[in-house]
Amino acid sequence: MFFIINLRGLNMKKYIVTLTKDERETLSALTSKGKHKSQKILNALILLGCDEGEYQIK
Repeated sequence: MFFIINLRGLNMKKYIVTLTKDERETLSALTSKGKHKSQKILNALILLGCDEGEYQIK
């Protein structure tokens, strides 16, 4: 994973999430199986939604 932090003001942080193809496949598999805790699935969905990499599904 690749993160860039941009500070706007004092408290605002911006993270740019760039996932590789393997990371994207792992998170997609985690969300589709449904055998994990709901918070872990929610975090995976958030990361997939924030992804700005070349493998993002548009």
